[in-house]
Amino acid sequence: MLSVVLITQDAVHLLRKTLEAVSWADRILVVDSGSTDGTRELAAEMGAKVLLQTDWKGYGFQKRYALSKAEGDWILFLDADEVVDEELAKAIQRATQSDGGAAGYSMLRVNYFCGDRLRFGNGRPDYVDRLFKREKGSISDHRVHEHVIVDGPVERLRGELHHYTTESITHRVQKNDEYATTAAEELHRQGKRASMLQLLFLMPLSIFRDLVLKLGILDGKNGVIVAVTGAFYAFSKYAKLWELQKKSS
Repeated sequence: MLSVVLITQDAVHLLRKTLEAVSWADRILVVDSGSTDGTRELAAEMGAKVLLQTDWKGYGFQKRYALSKAEGDWILFLDADEVVDEELAKAIQRATQSDGGAAGYSMLRVNYFCGDRLRFGNGRPDYVDRLFKREKGSISDHRVHEHVIVDGPVERLRGELHHYTTESITHRVQKNDEYATTAAEELHRQGKRASMLQLLFLMPLSIFRDLVLKLGILDGKNGVIVAVTGAFYAFSKYAKLWELQKKSS
């Protein structure tokens, strides 16, 4: 049995397409952190089991909680803004119905920026581990940028996971600020400190890496905006860390 697992927060505008693409799954579990836009109602309407978990302690904690409530031999973790394409859906079904030796599977995630597919830079397609045998997988405890941990061999699946990561510039800036705050708090708890060199050189080096070394410039204006907003996220993270240091000194 396969369970698709998602955590959500005010994702009603994204969720229908995501859930329709995995409607063939045996179970769908949505753990919501307190949406007020009808996310839980839509998920329930589409056949998902919906749980409310408002004790927010970060993305890693929320996904670990969701995993603890999931049923089935196989678990597929998705974000609310990710859509499985038809080829990937078939590959997932074949993998979970066979008795192969893989403990988990990775899939090619393709990022979209304001509706356009990114091909280069930091938004270039990348493989992510998302499907695993229930007893072989776990979630890292990172408050942000958490990931699936698979204990055993991981194989790649055909098809694509479409990630509609940015709906608008405003959405991207707001999301980056949220992530930067959470990441800075985690670094502060670990005893890390922001240096002058990081604050001074992080943005230009990040832009050079993403536009030149990773060829983000080939994505045109989208590539430039993605690189600059990504660099500002990195700067904001350490600026917020500096602010936390100052408050605690």
